[in-house]
Amino acid sequence: MKNLLIPTDFSACAGNAIDAGMKLAERFGAKVHLLTKVDLKNDWVKMTVDERKKLEETNQIVQNALVLLEDIKERYPNLKITTSYSGDQLINAIKSYVLRHGVDFIVMGSHGASGKNEYFIGSNTQKVIRSVHCPVLVVKDKIEELDFSKVVFASSFNENEKAPFLRFKDFVKHFLPEIHLVAIHTSSMFDPPYILSKEAMDSFKQLCHPFVCHTHIFRDFTVERGIRSFAEEIGAQLIGISNFNRHPVKRVLMGSNVEALINHSSLPVLSVDYVEKEVPVEQEP
Repeated sequence: MKNLLIPTDFSACAGNAIDAGMKLAERFGAKVHLLTKVDLKNDWVKMTVDERKKLEETNQIVQNALVLLEDIKERYPNLKITTSYSGDQLINAIKSYVLRHGVDFIVMGSHGASGKNEYFIGSNTQKVIRSVHCPVLVVKDKIEELDFSKVVFASSFNENEKAPFLRFKDFVKHFLPEIHLVAIHTSSMFDPPYILSKEAMDSFKQLCHPFVCHTHIFRDFTVERGIRSFAEEIGAQLIGISNFNRHPVKRVLMGSNVEALINHSSLPVLSVDYVEKEVPVEQEP
């Protein structure tokens, strides 16, 4: 972790994410990037650098944002912190910032949602989870002590989820964790046979070395509820889950386990993004 981005709207929820992000930056020696969105009538995307600078000097909304960002920065004098604002849509601002500044980790707060909003509208955090190819730690409550010594990684344990798991392990290794791998079965026709799930998990268990690792198959009505119930049952401090950009139609019809989890989990959730590899199509001679 070298460049850590914390988007903020200065709410209490965002404050919890800032506090957690700063603690992570201190532990990992990372540079912190604070980013906020300001509501402007101007066409931010088309503005020149000089026009933006003039706006910065004259617009009261921008001035207020700069003061609030500077106040946060002054609270953490021992950390290297860069502050920035954008008049673009937040998701576009984050995507652009990640690419321009080499961000390799994001910490965000989440208020959660319910009902249709989860699938048709979604929070800004959900949009980031869907669209930004970068690990995202979602925090709801204040983390008093940065202790991820007992963690859960929930997965279907397919071969293409090994890379996200190794990225998850690379993050939690600094806490010398006890790792719990869990597959959730919902008694549906799509659940793999128990023996196949166990074999797949055993393959991942070998990747846990040198840390203590346990494998579990947990049954519940839904995957998301099963992950939360299992994590709470064992007293975990962090939930990790691999994520890929599900087609929006499938998200509406099937739901996204990752998005549902970040909405409803009281524990921090680390979503580790990956892009599905396309199967090459053989060309006819």
